[in-house]
Amino acid sequence: LRACRAGYPSSCPSCSGLLAMSLETYWVRLRDGDAATRGDRELVLEAVQDEGMCLEFASPALRFDIEVVTAAVRQDPDALEFADEALRADPDLVSLAVSQKGSTLQFAADKLKSDKEVVLKAVRSDGLALNLAAEELRGDREVVLAAVAQDGDALEIAAEQFRADRDVVLSAVRLNGAILQLASEDLRRDREVVEAAVKFDGLALGFAGDELRADRDLVLTAVRQHGGALEFASPELRADRALVLDAINRTPKALAYALGGLQNDDDVLEFTREARCRIQALGK
Repeated sequence: LRACRAGYPSSCPSCSGLLAMSLETYWVRLRDGDAATRGDRELVLEAVQDEGMCLEFASPALRFDIEVVTAAVRQDPDALEFADEALRADPDLVSLAVSQKGSTLQFAADKLKSDKEVVLKAVRSDGLALNLAAEELRGDREVVLAAVAQDGDALEIAAEQFRADRDVVLSAVRLNGAILQLASEDLRRDREVVEAAVKFDGLALGFAGDELRADRDLVLTAVRQHGGALEFASPELRADRALVLDAINRTPKALAYALGGLQNDDDVLEFTREARCRIQALGK
């Protein structure tokens, strides 16, 4: 395999078949092997370099071997689960795992779930790893900011006070507009925050303050992202012909939310039919 002329064994038909056999052989040999096989350092090291999860079948001594375990985690961060307990308390090893896959923080020793640097690496990889951090770090602003910058849903996990933190909420809604529903009342009246939310998800307009639902420019941004946002606009704007047509152009079903007789307007109905046909044609 290493001598493959293509230089990429996985893309070579002959080598890819041999590679699959090799992986299966490693897995089966270690899974079904006796103590001597599972304790064969050379075999186990070669195995985990190709398939990190083979570490599960290594002898206890090799699951405590930092070189073997590091090779396994580098290949597959989930292999951290099978490392010796002492190594799951090693900040360098755990950092290697969580930097690749934040959720592997679950396998770390409890003391590392309170280690800010380790947790920062985890949430930068997966914002929802915040749920695995110690409670005090779910209340750390730097950690929370890093988490919501990776996944807006992390706001739901963060300590309650961050729902009123403008920077945190603004970062979160840029990745998930609907998370605006968790923001404080003041921030749901903040135009910049709401605009960021509706740019991502027009339906987030439903969580905005009443005054912003009557802001024509803001509502226009929302309906151009999702015509159904018209449902949450002020009655006056739901009767605004031009704005309603923009909503219908994006989502023909938005006609159901129009007011001021527009639902029965012949020109609006024709526009709706044309928009529906256009969208259906694009979908074919």
